[in-house]
Amino acid sequence: MKKIILLTIAFFSFISCSTQQKVAVDYDRDFDFNANRTYTFSQSDYLKLNDLDSARLFNSIEKGLLYKGFQKNNASNLVISVYPEEYVSRQQNSSVGLGMGTGGFGRIGGGMSVGIPITSEKLNQNYTVSMLNEGHLVWQGTLKIQMPVNSSPEAKEATVQRGVMKLFYKFPPTKK
Repeated sequence: MKKIILLTIAFFSFISCSTQQKVAVDYDRDFDFNANRTYTFSQSDYLKLNDLDSARLFNSIEKGLLYKGFQKNNASNLVISVYPEEYVSRQQNSSVGLGMGTGGFGRIGGGMSVGIPITSEKLNQNYTVSMLNEGHLVWQGTLKIQMPVNSSPEAKEATVQRGVMKLFYKFPPTKK
């Protein structure tokens, strides 16, 4: 019985510590991304992130675009702007019920149950990455990441890297 209780608690703890990532992408179908394989970051971006999170994000974007054959060039017409949003949320996950009881055919039944609520704080990071060519929006992607607040720096970096790779999974879009 003790093993079942411990396994149940461990299972729900594992689920509550998981990260989530959601991605959405939109683009101009008439723009030819293969004609322009260079990009630069907008110099006017004011990121509301700390320096560590900002460095993780920009390094991940650079790696993702380099993997897709794009080079960073400060003289490029394709300008990338990043708009971040970060907040902490509290989630109440399912509760674990522990119970005992008696009963059977012709017997009087009874029981007792105890509920243990499981709450956790999650760090929510939402990024909107926009690509503009000569002032016109040609590609935009949103990345929503949710992870435990107390994640290690390595876990944060890996989560952001996976999210950015997911964001650029079908980039550049092909003309049809």
